[in-house]
Formats: sequence, C-alpha cells, structure tokens
Amino acid sequence: MADMPTSLQIWLKSFNDALEQAKQLGITPTPEMARLGLATITQQFVTSRVEICRVIDTYIHGTSIPCRIYHPSPEHELPILLFIHGGGHMCGSIEVYDPISRRLAHHSQHIVVTVDYRLAPEHPYPKGLVDCIMSLEEMINTLSQLAIAFEPTISLAGDSAGGALAATLVQRNPDAIAKLVLIYPSLDYTFSSDSLIDYREGFILETAKIQWYFDQYFQFGEDRHQASPLFGSLPGNHPSTMLITAEFDPIQDEAKRYSKRLHMLGVHCRHHHLDGMTHAFLNLEDLAPSHCEQTYHYIAEFLKS
Repeated sequence: MADMPTSLQIWLKSFNDALEQAKQLGITPTPEMARLGLATITQQFVTSRVEICRVIDTYIHGTSIPCRIYHPSPEHELPILLFIHGGGHMCGSIEVYDPISRRLAHHSQHIVVTVDYRLAPEHPYPKGLVDCIMSLEEMINTLSQLAIAFEPTISLAGDSAGGALAATLVQRNPDAIAKLVLIYPSLDYTFSSDSLIDYREGFILETAKIQWYFDQYFQFGEDRHQASPLFGSLPGNHPSTMLITAEFDPIQDEAKRYSKRLHMLGVHCRHHHLDGMTHAFLNLEDLAPSHCEQTYHYIAEFLKS
C-alpha cells in the first residue's frame, strides 16, 4: 500500500480493527447499520461545503420519487447530469450524497439531479431500477414544470451500485443519454472477476459484504447474470463513456472488462485508474483530497468535451 495516502492508511487500519472487533463480538450487519456507516463516513470526511446558487427539493414529475436539483448558474441554460448514488442498492440518499452532488454540479457546470430511488431490502430488485428509469423518462418534464433554464441534453453518472443502474439505463435507452460516467461501478452480480479474490478484504468494500448486499437486492431467484450490465447487450449507439477505477477496489475488474467491451464495439471510452485509492474514495475526500479533486476534474473535462 505504498501509494496509499498515509491518512487513508491510518483510517483504514482503524476501520478494519473495528470490523474485526464486531466479528469477535458476534455482531451481524443490518441494513440500518450499513446505512448509518455510509452516512457517517461521508459526513465525517466530506466536510468542505460547496455553495450552489439554486438547490431545489422536489419530486420527479408525475411520481413520488424525491429528487434534489442543483443549478450552479440559474441565469444560464446548462446541460443536465442525472446522478444515481451508490450504496449497494441498500444505502445512500439525496442527503448523504449532497456534498458529492454539489461538487459534481460545481465542477461540471451541469444541472445535477440526484434521485432517492427505493432501496433494498424493503424494496428489492427491480424497484430501484424502475425508479431510475422513470426519473430519466420524466427528467425534461420535471425541470420544465419548475421553469428551470436548461439545455435538453442529459448525461448520466453513477458510483458503485449507482453505476450498475446507470449502465443498465443506457443499455435500455441509449438515445436518451449524451454521455455516461461510471465511478468505481458495480457491473457484475455473478462474482466472476479476479479482483474480488485479490482484494476480498481489508479495503472498506469486502467481497463477503458485496454478497450480502446482493442477497438483499435479489430476493426472488432472479437471473443475476441477465441483470448484470457487464453481460448486457451493448447498443451500437452506446454513448461516450468514462470509467473511474481504484487500485484497492475488489470490483475494479468489472469496469475494466466493460471498458474492453465498449472499445471492441467502437464506443469512445476513457478509463482513469486511481493508484492508491479504495472503493468509495469520494466519500472519504478529506483523507485523499488530491485524488478526489483529480476525479472531479476528469469528470468535468469529459462532460464538457
């Protein structure tokens, strides 16, 4: 771990020590514990507030799906970025991801819309996916009814499990998406990548925990291979795509394999691999500020190009 920032190494050791202590005490994870954990680390380590000129809490047009709209320059018509947050299909929310959404809007100069799609285990597959599909379909109507100045161009971004949802949306409706950004995405529900073995524990996201997340998400014997974006049918008009991966992430191989598929199809694809980083490093910004700043720069440059 020579390339990992010292501050991240120190925190990671304390995180792993706490996990081991919980195992010794026989504490089994619950959805509530997982949600609190993601919310706590994000609140603790993404601390500098980025001011956005206009922030609106509303619902996706014609639905009960909450969303938050970030317009960094309300006097200008800007393109749209629909951001689907991560959290293993179980965790995360508009509120938890507020500081990350603000950074995306500030750096990209896009109108960022973050949605509170339904989460497992209370709402198993495909309910969260349905919410994201409806959010994409009603995005223009949602902004229009609020008299928001926008360009009718929608790009899509997602981190981790949000990346799975974003990739699935593109495969189903590529014409609606200008560009796709996948940040350490989860793309394979079948556990077929070597990195799941090589980095199976000790780096925040552990292979056993991923299995637990997926078991909460798929509750009725669904075909996980068919549901995996990694194995989905790639449309010939798949939008330009950027992928972000991390050196110590057990799911990094999924993004690399997806990138290869896109290149074989002739899709314009950029891939940035962040040495020394773990999964979910954007939620740990204060421990790796330069890597996070570089990532937002990559995203902004790609969306503006």
